[in-house]
Formats: sequence, C-alpha cells, structure tokens
Amino acid sequence: MVRLAGFTISALVFFCPYLRAQSGAEISASRLMEQIPDMLDTVPAPPPVTEAEVVELEEGDPETYIFVHDAQAHPPKPVDLGGDGILSLVRLDTGEQLSARYRGRNGVYDQAGIEKLRGIMHCSLTGKETDISVKLLELLDAVEDRFGKRGLTLLSGYRTPRLNKQVSGAARRSLHMLGWAADIRIPGYSPAAVTAFAKKIRVGGVGYYQNVGFTHLDVGRPRYWIDKSPRGGRNAPGTLKTPRKNK
Repeated sequence: MVRLAGFTISALVFFCPYLRAQSGAEISASRLMEQIPDMLDTVPAPPPVTEAEVVELEEGDPETYIFVHDAQAHPPKPVDLGGDGILSLVRLDTGEQLSARYRGRNGVYDQAGIEKLRGIMHCSLTGKETDISVKLLELLDAVEDRFGKRGLTLLSGYRTPRLNKQVSGAARRSLHMLGWAADIRIPGYSPAAVTAFAKKIRVGGVGYYQNVGFTHLDVGRPRYWIDKSPRGGRNAPGTLKTPRKNK
C-alpha cells in the first residue's frame, strides 16, 4: 500500500535522529524496522487461526520436513543464544501458561524446567509429549527476550507422527514430530518483525506464513522462506506457489 510505504519512509526520517540520540550511535534501517513496534501504541492483531490450519499449511511444505537416514535423528547440540534462561509460553488452543527456567545463571541446564516446557509443548491431538530440543528452547528464549520478555504464543509444538513416507531408505520426518520446531506469535508485535529478527540468528529454519500471521522456527539447517498460501492451506482454490529463499 502506498500509505504503508509512505509511513515506512516517514518513520525512518523521524525515528533515526531519536534513536541516534538515545544510543549515541548510528542505527541501521533493518534494526529500526525491528524497533518500530516498540515505539507505536498498537500493532494490528493477526487473524484468528487454529492449529489445524497451521498443520494444513505446513503439511505439504518441504521446508518443514527433514529426511533422516536410517530413521535416526540426532538432536542438535544446545547453544547459548543470549537469552536469560527463562522461557514463557502460552498455548493458543488451551490457554495454558508456563514460565520456566531451563538454564541456570551458571549455564547449567535445569532438567526440571526442561520437563515443564516439554509438557506445555505436547501434541494437541493426543496429549503425548516428546523430548524438546534444548537448542529450540534457546532459540525461542532469544526471540522472546528481544521482544520484551512478555511471553510467546505457541500455535503448535510437538506433533504426533501421523504418516511417514519412506524415501530411498530415509524417513521423512516433520521437524515438529522430532520436537525441533515451534510455530509462534508474539502479542503486540508483527510476525514480520519477529521473522526478521529470528532470521538474523541463523541457527535453523525460519518461515514467515504471511497470510495467516505466524512464524515457524526450527533447529534444522539454517534456511528462510515466505509462504503466501491463503487461509485453508496450500490446496485452497487460488493458491499460488511462491518461490522460497534459502539463505
């Protein structure tokens, strides 16, 4: 929209001197765009969505799957990404809330806290749990802390395997099935801003589902994509396949 483009340009002109004065240093345009939501009173709420719609969008998306030879998946090693070691989640489907410390101030991982987070990220269909990648917790924590430490809205965490296709001796596994992925929103912030920040961390996959308004995060190989499928999934009438960018 022209008005939006005009706002963006005006924001760059208006806010840059302010931020330079506050920090004493120059600030890049990309960093400014991440900080604009902090300066505004409100951010339009994303459209309502159910986990079933999220699953429908990701079900046929190759970016959210991994081919694991001999059906063995080795969890990625955890790495401190700068978060404070406390992660707060709110499930969209049930309203469950949890704030848990998974890493102590001394850098040692807290198994009791990790177990609590494993519990809230259970499969909504069956209630079953699986081990959640600690590296994923670190990624979610870093994102949460960047956007005010006010908690993440969890749209989808672990998903019970429903159908696994065998391909040349390899098992096609959703990263959600492995406990390596989560779909999130952050209240008061646009999914575009969340995606832009997560992409810069470069520790896994970052997918921006534009028309539904959420961000997919995982700890598979680093890559980035934008999905513009309409509500109802990629098989809905009028769906256009858009190229994805891997960086």
